[in-house]
Amino acid sequence: MSNNDPWVDSKAEVPTPPAKKPMNGCLLASLIVGGLGMVCLVVCCGAFAWFAYTMKPTITNVPAEVRAASQQVLNIKISDDFIPENAITMDNMMFTNRMVKFRHKEGKGQLLMGMMTLKIGDPNQAKAQSGGMRGPFEIELKTNLDIKKTETRDIVINGQKASVAIGEAADRNTGKAVHTVEMNTSLPSGEAFLLLRLDDDVWDEAAVLKMLEESKLPGGE
Repeated sequence: MSNNDPWVDSKAEVPTPPAKKPMNGCLLASLIVGGLGMVCLVVCCGAFAWFAYTMKPTITNVPAEVRAASQQVLNIKISDDFIPENAITMDNMMFTNRMVKFRHKEGKGQLLMGMMTLKIGDPNQAKAQSGGMRGPFEIELKTNLDIKKTETRDIVINGQKASVAIGEAADRNTGKAVHTVEMNTSLPSGEAFLLLRLDDDVWDEAAVLKMLEESKLPGGE
């Protein structure tokens, strides 16, 4: 005869699992801080990506868009002898930077324009940045040129005085006489510049100075 009592509840023989210990306070705090840190990292990375996107330049070689960009640098009536080549624009919450290129339809010259304005900070910094931006343009304009003489002409644009440097040069490759024009104009929060190169057979100093004097600074009446 079995000694087991059939009336004894078999469930009583099942061991009761130990109660779960509450999560350590330090561990919980670490998880919370880590989670907040991850959220901040995602937000910061998103903000950095957005800022990097705004720093990306926009480049166009569509003639109408290049001409429109040039008018935002210097509202000027450009001769039909010049064909729009390209325009590069960077416009964000900190600054606006534009560079525009035209070439003579017969390969007898170049017209380069640029501007830098700051939306935040000291406008004098924009002038310094404009000088750095102008450097490569100036090198491109004067490639293979021997500058013989440079003279300064004073003109007035929208009631503002501007100095125009006119140079006489010779092309080292062809021996042709070449003329250059350099002009800087101050903007309320920055600076704009214009560089021009023309072969002697299409050069007209009076027409060039008139074109510059009749131009308007961005926002000018």
